[in-house]
Amino acid sequence: MQRFTILFPLFGSLFLASCGESEKEVVKDAPTEPESPWSRVDWPVARGGAGLSGQVGDPVLKNPITLWTFETEGPIAGEAVVSQGLVAFGNDLGWLHVLDLRTGEPKWKKEFEDSIEAAPAIFEDTLFIGCQDTYLYALDLATGEERWKIQTNEKITAGVNITPSPDGSTHWVVLNGYDGACRALDAKTGDQVWIHQTEEYINGTPAIVDGKWIVFGGCDRILYTLDLATGKPAKQVETNAEIVSTVATEGTFVAWGNYGNEVLAADVTAGKTSWTYTDRKFPFMSAPAIDKTRVYIGCRDKKIHAISREDGNGIWKYKTGGRVESSPLLFTNALVCGSSDGRLYAIDLEKGEEIWRVDLGESIIAAPSFADGILLVGSEDGTLFALGEE
Repeated sequence: MQRFTILFPLFGSLFLASCGESEKEVVKDAPTEPESPWSRVDWPVARGGAGLSGQVGDPVLKNPITLWTFETEGPIAGEAVVSQGLVAFGNDLGWLHVLDLRTGEPKWKKEFEDSIEAAPAIFEDTLFIGCQDTYLYALDLATGEERWKIQTNEKITAGVNITPSPDGSTHWVVLNGYDGACRALDAKTGDQVWIHQTEEYINGTPAIVDGKWIVFGGCDRILYTLDLATGKPAKQVETNAEIVSTVATEGTFVAWGNYGNEVLAADVTAGKTSWTYTDRKFPFMSAPAIDKTRVYIGCRDKKIHAISREDGNGIWKYKTGGRVESSPLLFTNALVCGSSDGRLYAIDLEKGEEIWRVDLGESIIAAPSFADGILLVGSEDGTLFALGEE
């Protein structure tokens, strides 16, 4: 049974990861409502945009309170996405939920045969969701009615990305799978345009870079840059350990963490690493967030790390009370990230000092998302939290 609760401002403030953007925007968002004071009104794909930078483009909430909660019976591992005033997310029991962004009121739900770990993606009036039952589904955003589905050879744990085709005639869905394949599909029909096969599992969402390249890492320890038009390799970087999460890009700069306790960076056109950051012997299961000067990433050492984009030197570390497998969200003045200690933290970008924390009381491994003044994050206990300003 699902329950949703709306908590109004008068109640006061709450203090509140496996192998196994300023970037060029590609995903077409819904039109901005003129009355919104926020520049970011949608969050249609994982990490917010085609380059997966995790950038919001707005300042962080000043005094966050819980606006509403929606309780499900299964853990939430993937981030929620937002488009056209609707929130979509899945859970470990195989339920996909679509809610009203402002109220948390359920619009529809759909049950699948296996768990949903991936973030959904929304393009125009279609919602795409990958499932551990090996299928990618395209659903009507308003009703949940199935439009098409395609089967892969293994489970799907990563959200898809969406990009215009090179000739501009249509849009493609780009999908990574646990079968080691990266596929480009026609967004309207699901027809396969091309497939690139690797030798190992792929967990992360593929990044779209400059409308020319697809960038992702896999459990074969390789960072791939594929030609968007053909799916053929353009460059690849061999590394020392499995890349178990999603990369982040801005322009042709790419950063990623791995299971070998490293954060690495490269230029996608160069085919070699620019630098490697190491600290303690704990893996980086989080996807990074990046801006013009820094890379920010969570680690199983319970810390959030800020790293110089120029040379890979550490700038600051912030310690939480639990493992940080949640991926950080980058506001213009702060970083927001969840922890397995059940708290959501806002950290000053320059000083690495805490601005606020919200104690949600439930372990967080999902990445937060943000749209139209509402901060969303799911928990391992199965609750989706919506935070806003008092």
